[in-house]
Amino acid sequence: MNGREDPPVERALRALAGKIAAGAPSGWRRAELHGYADGAGSGHRGFSFEPSRLNQYGSNDIDVHEELRRIADLAGTSRRLTIDVVVWAWGRFEAILSERLDSAENQHSVVYVLDHDTLPPDPGELQDGPADPTPAGDPDEAVALLGSYLRLRDRILNPDRYAPPAALPARQRARIEKGLPAALPPDLRALYSVIDGDGGEGLLARHPWFGLDEVEALSRPDNRWWVSREWQQYLSRPFVTTVGPPLTVRRMIDCPAWIPFATSTGGDFLAVDMSPGPRGRPGQVIRIGLHHNDGPTYVADSVTSLLREHVTALETGAYECVDGEFWIDLAEFRPARRQRFAFRTMRVTGGTAMRLELGPDVEALEVSDAPFVDLGPVAGTPALTRVTMRNCPAADLSPLARTPVEVLDLALDTVDLSGLEGHPVVRSLTVRTDAPLDLAPLRSCPRLYLLDLSEATDIPDIEVLGELPSLLYLNLRYDQWEALWERTSHPSTLAVAGLASEPPKEKRFWWSATNAYHPPEPSRKTVLRWTRELVGNAGDVRVVTGGFNPLRRR
Repeated sequence: MNGREDPPVERALRALAGKIAAGAPSGWRRAELHGYADGAGSGHRGFSFEPSRLNQYGSNDIDVHEELRRIADLAGTSRRLTIDVVVWAWGRFEAILSERLDSAENQHSVVYVLDHDTLPPDPGELQDGPADPTPAGDPDEAVALLGSYLRLRDRILNPDRYAPPAALPARQRARIEKGLPAALPPDLRALYSVIDGDGGEGLLARHPWFGLDEVEALSRPDNRWWVSREWQQYLSRPFVTTVGPPLTVRRMIDCPAWIPFATSTGGDFLAVDMSPGPRGRPGQVIRIGLHHNDGPTYVADSVTSLLREHVTALETGAYECVDGEFWIDLAEFRPARRQRFAFRTMRVTGGTAMRLELGPDVEALEVSDAPFVDLGPVAGTPALTRVTMRNCPAADLSPLARTPVEVLDLALDTVDLSGLEGHPVVRSLTVRTDAPLDLAPLRSCPRLYLLDLSEATDIPDIEVLGELPSLLYLNLRYDQWEALWERTSHPSTLAVAGLASEPPKEKRFWWSATNAYHPPEPSRKTVLRWTRELVGNAGDVRVVTGGFNPLRRR
C-alpha cells in the first residue's frame, strides 16, 4: 500500500511522524517507534533515537496514543494492528502496518502469524484425572460452618447489619445446574440450598459470592472475558504453570470445568475445579481470572475447607475492622503460602551437576557451567516439566524419556537429540550449538509444537523441518529460512514463523548522516523480503511512505 492508494492513512501517519519529530531530542537524525492499536486501545514499546546517545535522556513521553488509534480506525482492522514507524529528521517517514507481522515480546525475533486461530493445546489436556475422584468437601459440615461463620460475624459486626439472600426454589436450582458445564461439588450445592450467594457482601475473604444465576452466566464460554488465547501472549509466556501443590491443578489457561462462584472485583475469581490434576480432588477451590492468564492458583481442597478457615480465623481473633471494612487473615490467601507453592526450580552449577538429586516435586531443572552432566537421576521424576542447560559440553538426554518434560532449552557444545526420539509430550525445544545438529529424531515427537534453532550454527538435514508432524512455531535466521526453502517448504502445519535477530552491522562511514545507522538484522528490508517469500501475495503487510514538514516544533 502507498500513500496514493490510501491517503487518509498516509495523512494520519504524517501527523504521527510530525508529532514524533516535534518531540524528539535536539540533534536527532532518526526515530523509530514500534506501536500497536486495537479496539481496546493502543500502546508502544518506547522510542529509539539516533544517535543512540540520545536515548539515555528518555524522550519517551511523546503522547502518540490518539494517533495510533486513529491509524487503526482508518485501516479498518479487525485485530491488533502493528504500526512500525521510522522517521527521519529531514522530513521523511516509512511505516509498516500489519495484523500478522509483529516483533516477538522478547524482541529477539520478528514473527508472522499465518493462522491466528490455531494454538497448541494446553498441557493439562493430556494430564490424568485425579487418583481420588471423591470430593474432599462435606455438604453437612459446609452448611454447619456457614451458620457458625455468619453467627460469629454478626457478633463482631452487628446482628442486624446483614441478611443473606434466600435460596432459590429447588426446581429453579436444578434447572440452573443443568446448564452448567459440570455438576457443582456437593458442598457448594448444599450451600446454595441455604443461601443464593451473599448479595455482594464479600463473605469469602472479601470476595462477593455469586448467586446461582451469575454462576451459570460466567460459566458460558462467550462470557469468560478474562480468557485470552493469542499467539503474542503464548510466545511471551509459553509455559503454562500452576501455583500450588504439584499436579493438583491441571496446567491450563482455562477449563470449562472451572466454575467461578466468587470474585475479587479486580478481575479474578474463586472457582470450584471439577476436573483436577492427578493429585487434586474434585471441588477444590482455585483462583483464576485476569491476573492468572499463565495458569491458576490453588486455594483449598474444597469450599468446606475454605469456610473452616473463616470460622477458625474468627474464633482465634485473626481479623480486624479498618475504616468500617472487615479483614480476615486466612492461610490460603497469605503471600508466604502462595510463595511456598510457587513454581519449583532446582538450579545446579559446576561439579554438582555430576550428582543430581531431584525430589518428586521438582518441576524445573536449570544446569549451567557444568563440565559434566549426568541426567540419569531425573528418570522417573513425576513433576519435571522444564529443563534448561547452559554452557555444558554435552549430555545424554535419554533419561528425559522417562519424565513428563515439555520444555527444553539446550545450550551445549554438542547436542544429540536421539535421546528424545518418540518423546510423547515434549512441546517446546530451543537448541544453541555450533556442532552439527541431526534433526531426524524430532520426526517421532508427536507434540513438538515450538522449535527455535536460530542459534544452531550447522544443520545438515534442515529439510527435516518440513516433515515434523505437529510443528506450529518455527524460529530461524534468514539464511536458515533460505536453506530450508532451497530444499523443501516449511511445515504445512506452521501457524507462526519467526525471523531471528542477528548481530548489528558495522558502520561504514561514521561521519555520514545517511550511513551512520546500520540496523541489526533482520533489517526492515530483510523482514519485508522474508514475508514475501513466506506467504507470497497472500500477506497483509502494507508499507506507507511519505513526507512531513520537519521545521514544525511543539
